[in-house]
Formats: sequence, C-alpha cells, structure tokens
Amino acid sequence: MSIQLLAFESDSYSIRQLLESEFEYYKSIRLEAIQTEPTLFRWSDPAETDLSDLDWQERIKYPRIVFGLFKKDDLIGMTSMLLLNDTEAYFGQSFIRPKHRGQGLSSLLYKIRMAWVNPKQIKRLIISHREINTISKKAILRAGFEYSHRELVQWLDGTTGYSLYYRLEL
Repeated sequence: MSIQLLAFESDSYSIRQLLESEFEYYKSIRLEAIQTEPTLFRWSDPAETDLSDLDWQERIKYPRIVFGLFKKDDLIGMTSMLLLNDTEAYFGQSFIRPKHRGQGLSSLLYKIRMAWVNPKQIKRLIISHREINTISKKAILRAGFEYSHRELVQWLDGTTGYSLYYRLEL
C-alpha cells in the first residue's frame, strides 16, 4: 500500500491528512467533539474517553484515513474515512469547532475525502447523521449523497434515536 497524503487550502484555512505519528491531534479533536456534542455522536464500546494512546495510534492507521482542519497552525476540526472493503468507504467523525462554522468549511471536509477516493477503486460511499442534525443532512445532500435507510442507535448523550444513512455510487 502506498501512502497518499493530501492537502487543500482555502483563505486562512487548510485541511490535510494526518500522519500516524500525529495521533495526538486526532485524539484531542475527537475527544473535544464527543465531549462538546454528545447528542451527535454514537456510543462506542469501549468508550473513546477510556482509550489508551496505543489505541489512538491504532485508530489513525489504515484502513482509517484522518484529516485535520487547521486555521493557520490551530487544529479546529477533523473528518475521517473508514475503508470498509476494496470498494466501499464510510465517511464519518466530522467536526468543526462551533466558532468556525457557517463559513463553508464543511466543503473542505468533503473535497479532501472525495479527492482521496477518486483515484482508488472505491465504488460506493456511505455516510450517516443523527436524524435531528439537519445541518449535516443539508451538507450530505449538497455533496450528492442519496438517502438509503435509517437505523435505531444509542447516542453518547444516553438517548436512543435514528441515524439516517446515505450513499453515493461512484
């Protein structure tokens, strides 16, 4: 497997693929995301707050590809992809700090993931969001995804609710 590192810039913002050695970036922004917005992220076992540094190092490795969103040198967001098999990828874990939202930065999250899968043999992309997250829904539809199905899941805030799934055939 060859390593392909991507980066894009927009005004004072940039997004790039994080190196495995940068797992601390991934750990810090992911923990911030789930702590500040537990209504939007799924419950996991084991809980991400209980993971060791070794666990975080493993979670940034292929088949997961993690991208960090920066304002100058400050990490302000992230997104990731998980390659499910040779032809499918799941887009997930997107987060942008609230004070940086509403500036069209989610387009960078989609742009870099699409650029990563474009030269691969990926045929289908899958993405989901909590049913109440209408902002995420709008971004997903704007990116060309089509509704697929819904699933009842447990969320980090301790509630149960629907996750809506979408797919994009490439």
